[in-house]
Amino acid sequence: MLSLSAAVVEKPWGGSRLWPFFGKPEQLSHDSIGEVWLVSTVGEDVRHSRILSGNEAGRTLRDLISSDPGLTLGVDFVEIGKHGDFPLLFKWIDARHDLSVQVHPDDALVQEMGIGETGKEETWLIIDSEPGATVRAGFTEGWSLARLLEAVSAGADIEDALHRFPVGPGDLVHVPPGTVHSIGSGILLAEIQQPSDITFRIHDGETLGADGQPRELHLNEAARIESAGMPLVLRSDGFVENVWEKRISATSYEITDLRGSWEGPVPLPSDRCSILTCLAGRAEISCEDGPSAEILQPGEVRLVLPGEGEITLETLEKGWFAIFAPVLGPS
Repeated sequence: MLSLSAAVVEKPWGGSRLWPFFGKPEQLSHDSIGEVWLVSTVGEDVRHSRILSGNEAGRTLRDLISSDPGLTLGVDFVEIGKHGDFPLLFKWIDARHDLSVQVHPDDALVQEMGIGETGKEETWLIIDSEPGATVRAGFTEGWSLARLLEAVSAGADIEDALHRFPVGPGDLVHVPPGTVHSIGSGILLAEIQQPSDITFRIHDGETLGADGQPRELHLNEAARIESAGMPLVLRSDGFVENVWEKRISATSYEITDLRGSWEGPVPLPSDRCSILTCLAGRAEISCEDGPSAEILQPGEVRLVLPGEGEITLETLEKGWFAIFAPVLGPS
């Protein structure tokens, strides 16, 4: 198991709810950020994860993968990892204000446009929310992507264009590429996604960028999207406690999680890497190949390499623990 560094990403809609989990970097002159990237080889080098534990401490995750992608990711992911790319991006998001109305392209469109290799499929795991907090996703009756883009261009009201879903702690929301969406204010969540930072911003309300000016919209790019329809919303009150269950089988990843208490082996895949994380509560984890037990707390992750010895978890406080494992999408 490898511990990884976290990278702070500033966003104009962010708040201060991430500091208790990750600490505040001294170089920041303000109290608000939007995201903390926990497992990443995406974007600028400063956002790439570094290894904090073991014999590989100090190396970047990208460097470790490129040196032996089969050993780090699994033999089926050698092609993905040959340039040091990790097949997922995991982050926490603090939405103090509404995020933009936006949409992400799929792999095919990204490649067709020549802007990358990977689109963006994502799932939100709601950690906390203020009363009445909602996410918006999928068109209401009578709306379409074409109508939305036309309305935005004309400065018309789009308040009723998307469905609103109240969300609370423990809920899951899966957003396929092509689903127009927006995270509402007052929500703290974790997001697992494809390794891409490509977003087509459609409407941004009153949000201003770091330069004090309105941020760029991407209406022409968004017009090339084939709309994917509605999100998948899984409510926490439908989950059984004290058992690991697979919640999401997406095109690019699987999500297995535990709500409540546990003492025993963690059902990690043996043929590929995976991310083990704590979203709430606290647990002691140990690996039969490792030196000693470790404490896993909210916001912490462990990267588990393929073929590692059995990993066991004992909850010290009832909580929420998740496993994210990459899968190969359709060829």
